[in-house]
Amino acid sequence: MAPSTSRPDTAAMRLTLRQLRYFVAIAQGRSFSRAAAQLAIAQPALSQNIATLEALMGARLFERHARGVDLSPAGERLLVEAMDLLARLDTLPAQVAGTEARIQGVVRLAMAGSLAAVVVAPLLRQVQERHPGVSLDVSEGLSSEVRMRLESGRVHLAVMPGASELQGIASMPLYEERFMLYGAVGAMQALPATPSFARVAGLPLAEPDGAHDLRKIIERAATQQGLRLDVRYELNSPPMLMAVVREGLAFAIMPPSACVDAVALGDVAGRAIRGGDLARVQAVAWPESPVPGPAEIAVRDLVVQVVHGLIAQGRLPGRRLRPSSTTSTAP
Repeated sequence: MAPSTSRPDTAAMRLTLRQLRYFVAIAQGRSFSRAAAQLAIAQPALSQNIATLEALMGARLFERHARGVDLSPAGERLLVEAMDLLARLDTLPAQVAGTEARIQGVVRLAMAGSLAAVVVAPLLRQVQERHPGVSLDVSEGLSSEVRMRLESGRVHLAVMPGASELQGIASMPLYEERFMLYGAVGAMQALPATPSFARVAGLPLAEPDGAHDLRKIIERAATQQGLRLDVRYELNSPPMLMAVVREGLAFAIMPPSACVDAVALGDVAGRAIRGGDLARVQAVAWPESPVPGPAEIAVRDLVVQVVHGLIAQGRLPGRRLRPSSTTSTAP
């Protein structure tokens, strides 16, 4: 049941932490019924609290659809502030009592190696400066390896594509990256400035194998257009893919973050591809249970800040996304 569209009289109402906690639970689960079960309260009472919160905010916070609810733009803005406020309030008693002068703990984070090369150094600097009591352990791997580490509980956080499709995993979108065509500089001169996906599909390609997220996206885009990819080499390593490309043996459809070093050396060039749904969303993800502690939350928030900062500086190619928190509804 979604909140009522009627607006209660706000004169006698006030904002409560309970309303914010209810709101966050619904936003993370994308469902009123799921949040009611999690919070052990009746759904009508939950809906009434959200109706009151919407009246106090002066805006609708959720948009209804057949599968549940999504955050409205106002809801997305409130979620960021509410999660930050509740996280700080949870540590307030210890801080006042002087028993916890700083956030402490070990946080294990996994991400793709190509992304780690850009993100890890500034992230470690931020963690050291803002949370010196936190020890950050970063591991790298293919997207499939990163997913397995997160699902198995070997890491607390992961930066990865496709996180919203994983059951039991909450995530916060960071940015969208569009794939480009990469080839040896000489070979690229024979192609148009913006080759069509149909033209690219017929080129000799080097790509990861079929289990890789990147390959799945490219194959799906080809199928949608009735195209067949000419994949000559299957290599699950960006450096090896770039080595094959550099030698002129094949071209590669890759995200720009994986090709920064190769392009900087001047032997490889990239071109935008016209047509085809060739993009993916990178997100920071964490298990729904157990609930992240202060150290994990602190590192997660720094990941968002660092990634968005790198995009603004032009050091990480991509389109920044608003950091709304999501939880998978996969069966």
